[in-house]
Amino acid sequence: MRRLMYLVLPLLVLTSLPLFAQQPTLSERVDVNAVLLDVIVTDRSGHQILGLTKDDFIVRENGVRQTIDSVDYFTSRRRVDGREEKLPFDIERVKEERYLVFFFDKPEGAALFDQLARARNAVERFIDKDMGGGDMVAIVGHDVRLKIYSDFTSSKDQLKRALRDVAAFKTGVTRPLAAAQATPSILRNMNVSDMMGDTGTVYEGITVLADALRGIRGRKNLVLFSPGIREPGESVRNGMIMNTSRFYDPMIEALNASNTTVYAANLMPSPMSDPVFHQTLERMTNDTNGEYLRYAISFNPMLENIEKETAGYYLLTYRVQKPRNARGFQKVDVSISNPEFRVKARPGYVYGERD
Repeated sequence: MRRLMYLVLPLLVLTSLPLFAQQPTLSERVDVNAVLLDVIVTDRSGHQILGLTKDDFIVRENGVRQTIDSVDYFTSRRRVDGREEKLPFDIERVKEERYLVFFFDKPEGAALFDQLARARNAVERFIDKDMGGGDMVAIVGHDVRLKIYSDFTSSKDQLKRALRDVAAFKTGVTRPLAAAQATPSILRNMNVSDMMGDTGTVYEGITVLADALRGIRGRKNLVLFSPGIREPGESVRNGMIMNTSRFYDPMIEALNASNTTVYAANLMPSPMSDPVFHQTLERMTNDTNGEYLRYAISFNPMLENIEKETAGYYLLTYRVQKPRNARGFQKVDVSISNPEFRVKARPGYVYGERD
């Protein structure tokens, strides 16, 4: 039987921890960092698999197996079905939080007004029908800068008001609600001066947003509605972007460092549109282990698929040693002891701080 192996997902280093058994030589200076990996495990039909423990996962860096410290399971479902109840599972390890950020990259003028309205309607339908008790949802957008229309909340009424603010191009909010101090928050971690003055491009806006998401434990899902992303520093020839923006790599690093997966949907109404409208969105989803919807008559099927895929995931924690002040990309391979199961994850993580 062919063994199924998929690359794992990352998350980046969080905080330095005291050294344990193996001490470095006196000439070495290393940091011991915690790595968080969010992993989706399904059967061949796409059904979520519960009941796995750290002994079921195999994590390797450079061919060396890593010791997994802990495994938690996050699910948006209140109850597992009969098939899953038969699996050995410690219910105390189940966490209900799921984080979704709906991001509207608003085009200038009214050319795509109808498509933007369809996207908002699809999100409102998701809020009404698919949003569960453990879901925390935020509404953000970008026109001249990044705007937060609603911080994370479980209030459907608040989210619907935020969707109306998106349509009206309002200025958004800059402070978390005083009544929501115990709720995970984008704005509590946001550098507001950066949001107001350094998010002129969508790349920069997403980078600042991802940095603010980094302090929230667990996987974040960024659902991006956009007509395509291009900034003045990118040159276009024959309908294609010929160079990478200087803002692109910092954005991807910030997304992966915050454990944020991008699901993007193009607002362009024609399936025959130039590649320039699709290149960056498709690349972003590939680089964060998400999915790209190139052309949509309706956005509802995409959101239904996101709801299904993000219904549950495992969060693995392990420790690594890296040379102090070093920076780079670490590839990670993850497999499952049961070859019948499928694993979906990112190919690695960036360690060290951005300049």
